[in-house]
Amino acid sequence: MKYSIVITAVLSALLPLAVAAQADASKGKPIYDQMCAGCHGFRGDGGEGHRGGFSPHIGTLANKEYMDGLPDEYLITVIKKGGAYMGKMATMPAWEKRLSDDEIKDIVAHIRTFAGAAH
Repeated sequence: MKYSIVITAVLSALLPLAVAAQADASKGKPIYDQMCAGCHGFRGDGGEGHRGGFSPHIGTLANKEYMDGLPDEYLITVIKKGGAYMGKMATMPAWEKRLSDDEIKDIVAHIRTFAGAAH
């Protein structure tokens, strides 16, 4: 019983590393710039690239402390399912029908570059 708990804990700790290892931030950048920057800005800070007008002004993705507290799987789910699904802004669309799992992982890897978040 003890071994299964330890194995589960180790695998849970390594899963985000496996997700990050498979992702490519350089592939995620152009997708992010096209699909996400209109609301989040090109640097994830709601600045340059933000369309303004009716697009919502959202919290920053460039806050290291905040982003370090979010596992990759959480970010992947928000992108896939949309804001309303995760109790966030309902204006955040669900991208699971337009983007592949690999593209979403690449976007997450790119988002992690904004604040040098460790994942």
